Amino acid sequence: MQGTRLKILIALLLAPVLGAAQYKWTDADGRVSYGDSPPREARNIQRIDVRSDESGDELLRGLPYALRKVAEQHPVVLYTTTSCAPCESGRELLRARGVPYVERTVTSNDDIEQLQRIAGTNRLPVLAVGRQLERSFETGAWNTLLDLAGYPRASLLARSWQPPAPRPLVPPPAPQASTTPSN
Repeated sequence: MQGTRLKILIALLLAPVLGAAQYKWTDADGRVSYGDSPPREARNIQRIDVRSDESGDELLRGLPYALRKVAEQHPVVLYTTTSCAPCESGRELLRARGVPYVERTVTSNDDIEQLQRIAGTNRLPVLAVGRQLERSFETGAWNTLLDLAGYPRASLLARSWQPPAPRPLVPPPAPQASTTPSN
């Protein structure tokens, strides 16, 4: 049992880095579980793929070659919430430095639970650069992390470049079709 929990924890921690889809489901005993493939008997299955577009062409399209290579190897994800001055400072640092990033917002209880699994904290902002995390905003620490990943200090982005729109960390569940027959 302990080995299974460790494997699930490792999979959830690496999912944002590796781009693997993860799922949340309820098992036959009513326990909530997480993993990369829900069993057939699972109920209330929700995809919690937090990296669906980070590694795709949308974010990397049009980037200068050197920046694209760094972003492919060390994608940047910024976890934020509303009305958060340190979150805004983090966004500004990434924009000023010209770092291509995606933003995941943490507003629901499911988001908070997922952030706790990913980063081991519910304090925001959290910066993920590849597999490395910074769990609070501190200019020097964020710059060091970006430097170590190979991001240039001066922006190479076109002035018109914009990050993708922020999305919730855990996508809202898809509406379920009604099972009652209509007349």
